[in-house]
Amino acid sequence: MSIRIQRFGEHQQMPWKNGLGITREVISKPASDGSGRFEWRISLATVEASGPFSIFAGIDRTIAVLQGDGMQLTVDGRRETPLLVDSPPFAFSGNAEVQADCLGRETLDLNMMSRRGRFVHRMTNIVVSDAQTLSLPAETVAVAFRDEAVVTIDSVRSDVGLGDVLVGLDGPLQLAVEPRGSGCMLYIIEVTDLSGQTPDAEQVA
Repeated sequence: MSIRIQRFGEHQQMPWKNGLGITREVISKPASDGSGRFEWRISLATVEASGPFSIFAGIDRTIAVLQGDGMQLTVDGRRETPLLVDSPPFAFSGNAEVQADCLGRETLDLNMMSRRGRFVHRMTNIVVSDAQTLSLPAETVAVAFRDEAVVTIDSVRSDVGLGDVLVGLDGPLQLAVEPRGSGCMLYIIEVTDLSGQTPDAEQVA
């Protein structure tokens, strides 16, 4: 698959597993139907009201807030630190009972899921204050953007914004990022296949 910017409007919309919201699926392996039958998946979800998260048994999850006032998560009865736009990504088990209480208006969040024992994932958020070049490791499968910026890959410049995701990565990569404003928050998502094989994402947009 060739590297491309998948725009926010291109992500495939589908209902949450529990039917209480809408998810925009970015990429998954294999293509999923919202039931949880995937090996790993990246998605964006709009949380409009307080309520429970879906249960995904055997799945490890990481979530980060891209836009909005954030959420207060209670995981298996434990009240966590509020999850805000500038918070680091929060990892938890898909087996857990999670209650999300909105702290204001609707929230847009970035979600990564991977099947425990088969894959391990990591989500890292980075603030790019000035134009710089990032070295992405071979395990990187996607880069999601929160703010407007210009990115350059192999001399090709592209504008990016909220909810746009760089997909189709298949090895180490140099990514030049030039913020449009005072800074650009981006999220680097890595996936390690515990079988020793290189993960290949199936694009579903």
